[in-house]
Amino acid sequence: MFTPFGDARFKIENGTISKSREMYFAIYQAIAKDERRPGLYREYSPDFFDLIIVDECHRGSARDESNWREILEYFEPAFQIGMTATPLREDNRDTYKYFGNPLYTYSLRQGIEDGFLAPYRVHRVISTVDATGWRPSKGELDRYGREIPDSEYSTKDFETIISLKKRTEAIAKHLTDYLNKTDCFDKTIVFCVDQEHAEEMRKALNNLNSALVKQYPDYVCRVVSEEGNIGKRHLSNFQELEKSTPAILTTSKLLTTGVDIPTCKNIVI
Repeated sequence: MFTPFGDARFKIENGTISKSREMYFAIYQAIAKDERRPGLYREYSPDFFDLIIVDECHRGSARDESNWREILEYFEPAFQIGMTATPLREDNRDTYKYFGNPLYTYSLRQGIEDGFLAPYRVHRVISTVDATGWRPSKGELDRYGREIPDSEYSTKDFETIISLKKRTEAIAKHLTDYLNKTDCFDKTIVFCVDQEHAEEMRKALNNLNSALVKQYPDYVCRVVSEEGNIGKRHLSNFQELEKSTPAILTTSKLLTTGVDIPTCKNIVI
């Protein structure tokens, strides 16, 4: 996108700055203060930049106590624009308080009509325990032999306070049945609560699709940060138009900021 600007561009990284360009790029970690330095951003005068654009600005950039906020206030003379695809909600209210009401909105419907986003249909499924809640029997033990605290558990607690293996297996079974009715090689991403949950879901899907996994060992793969280069390779293969596997990826937060996969047919949350 910015290639036509050529040498007018400069990326601030590895502790190196430049003051002779017209367009600068940086991630927060490259310019913020840490235990070793007061903040690389201070190498520039407060009025050095005329315009500052903060992409993904909902990620805590405007909280009063955040380091990002400190940087924004340092460059207060500049005109500042925040960009986000995340609507107003309680955990990003500070963003709207700092940047103000949106000056321009590009809606999901408009993006679909313009051909930039894929149209979608919602297939809503509610498991029994999500509908009714769950309470352990008296003295019931978890997989490690510890007694489960007596309480009424609901959807917000599952995979955070308590993990229900049967719930994971039921969701995996429903997804498997759905793919068998449509196309078991339709590219599918399953978003899980965390990395451990993504592994549990991968195992459940593997077990339910053992015949396919025997023929295609990478039919179901987990792509999370702790997978490192292995996960990156799985994602790269998933994106390949000519490769049918992996057909299903389980992940947590690694792909939530966006990934370009035109062939993806199903998103499971």
